[in-house]
Amino acid sequence: MKINGETQIIGFFGSTYKTSKMYAMYNAAFHTLNLNYIYVPFIVNDLKKAVEGIRNLGIKGVGVTIPYKIAIVKYLDELDENAKRIGAVNVVINNNGKLIGGNTDGLGGVKALKEVTKISGKKVILLGAGGAARALAFAIKDEDGNLVIVNRTEEIGDDLAKAVGSKFIQFHQLDKEIKDADILINATSIGMAPNDNKSLVDKQFLHSDLIVMDIVTNPKETKLLKMAKKMRCKIVYGERMLFWQAVLKFKLFTGIGIPIKVMEESLYA
Repeated sequence: MKINGETQIIGFFGSTYKTSKMYAMYNAAFHTLNLNYIYVPFIVNDLKKAVEGIRNLGIKGVGVTIPYKIAIVKYLDELDENAKRIGAVNVVINNNGKLIGGNTDGLGGVKALKEVTKISGKKVILLGAGGAARALAFAIKDEDGNLVIVNRTEEIGDDLAKAVGSKFIQFHQLDKEIKDADILINATSIGMAPNDNKSLVDKQFLHSDLIVMDIVTNPKETKLLKMAKKMRCKIVYGERMLFWQAVLKFKLFTGIGIPIKVMEESLYA
């Protein structure tokens, strides 16, 4: 890879900048397609100034993850239709100085789930109501899933449930709701390293007919997924959602076709 004055920079804003697998995936794809692009992490100390840096330095775009997916919205010029209804972004594109936010999280999560199950008509319990959870909630409803949202902060969870037209419950009601659920998704950061000995769901609530997905990618196998395997649940790793949302962002960054095989191989290298 040759870096010069024409190199297009794709940045990354998020607390996982030290452990993200995005660099390997995108840079392998850029190299394979002989694109003069590079994907790099940025340490964000002041989000507003960091966003202005995208514009003023001519950065082509950035990927966005926790804790900035919602906070960054107010600093952007425009949101695409999907990001607008979700109220959170995971990608920012610099269109000649105009910063446009988008969101591929929900579509990525749905693609990961559909590798193992259909969603239409299934009862889906979603843990969380933050940026990633919001994206997943809308995407699951788009697939005609029967969605139940569980969140520790009642007001935020209830607001999301109303926005997507689903049911909201508190955690003390989870044991009853999970009995006939088809899919359980942890869309919170609970279980992420270094606090990877935690889970929002007790093992006793899991059953073998349940498909369990955890969006946490570090560690790959969270406490929730370990428990789910022991209970003979089918599991979906967070890195599958990570992969598919990244694939969808590739075309937004470059405007060209997606080298899926190259990106997948680099993720698991």
